[in-house]
Amino acid sequence: MSIGIFITARLGSTRLAQKHLREVLGKPIMSYLLIRIKNEFKKETDNAQAVVSIVTGNRENNEKLLTSFPGMNVFFGDDDNIPKRHLEAARHYQVDAIVSVDGDDILCSPEAMRSVYELLQKQAPLVKTEGLPLGLNAWGYTTAFLEQSLAQADYKVLETGWGRIFDNSKMISIKKNHDTGELLRFTLDYEEDFLFFRKIISSENFTIDINDRDLIELVNKKQIFLENERIAKEYYINFNKNIALEEKKKTENK
Repeated sequence: MSIGIFITARLGSTRLAQKHLREVLGKPIMSYLLIRIKNEFKKETDNAQAVVSIVTGNRENNEKLLTSFPGMNVFFGDDDNIPKRHLEAARHYQVDAIVSVDGDDILCSPEAMRSVYELLQKQAPLVKTEGLPLGLNAWGYTTAFLEQSLAQADYKVLETGWGRIFDNSKMISIKKNHDTGELLRFTLDYEEDFLFFRKIISSENFTIDINDRDLIELVNKKQIFLENERIAKEYYINFNKNIALEEKKKTENK
């Protein structure tokens, strides 16, 4: 069984322009995510059991992803519909399942990705981890289940909260129990989030393969969460607003 680890990223953010390319210690910030993934799945990629790829929108607006991450696979697909883009990439790479990673989740847990990967290998149609802070959990689905779910979803624009196309009764959840508190959000959406990640990565206690428990302890002990704590409410307001807009467009297109 071949599995794709797809990193969803586009360069069109209006709140934080070119956010995946902003540098921390001389590297584009998303390179830390890519290195963590490559380290975790080195054996599988070396044996052609897995493929790691950035999956993005149209080439015209995202060309810099090719030059900024040399040697990295980059797939250009549908500009407005993320699950459709994933299906296009799955067909291109001929993979049977997908571990889905948001490029905004700069320190997404390789441990969580591994847990999802292993269940996908056993033909589970839809898998997610839960119990980690937002931005550390991972999830995935088989290509067949993605195709089936897309066929029943009448959306042209599908970017925010797009996992709603899936039948969650098919979901297998993997519990990751960590004492995270309620203040932690590991997603790159605002300037404050960039400062949050920069402070973590620049810490003397950070290593590229830091595990979940040590990462959470680092952020709590040094109170790094204070960098982006105040915009948590704004994040969720915008998240829900974007879903409402996509649902409205779906209704208007009928």
